[in-house]
Amino acid sequence: MKFAFRSSRSFALTVTFLSTITLLQAEEADSPLEGEMTILARGTRQLSLQVTDPAKQQENITLLESLKKAAADSKALTPRKIVTVSQEDREKFLADYRTDLDELKDTFSQIEEAVKAAQYDKAKSLLATVNSIKKEGHGKFKQD
Repeated sequence: MKFAFRSSRSFALTVTFLSTITLLQAEEADSPLEGEMTILARGTRQLSLQVTDPAKQQENITLLESLKKAAADSKALTPRKIVTVSQEDREKFLADYRTDLDELKDTFSQIEEAVKAAQYDKAKSLLATVNSIKKEGHGKFKQD
């Protein structure tokens, strides 16, 4: 079956529409990014419950290592919201996204250092920073 476009504008709109659909289909509910975000959410929740417990110091250090890895792995993935960003703004959008993930990873490193030094109150206060980064990041990068 042969399909003819009446104008180059029709062709461009069709290509844009099909590209958007392809991007949306690639980011299903169980996308790799959603998997990493689940690791971050569950790990942060668990950490908030036990970060001040000296008996769980080694467990917290291991948990923080997995949280840093999830943040680093998330940098290589693209948020769904990218399809709503104009083509000329996508590079900045992705750069901002990756910068926020670097900030998150750095905060996990600071928490880890505080836990290793048995500075549990400092670790707990730094955990509040993680929640702030999450809230701000979801506002900017999460598709509703």
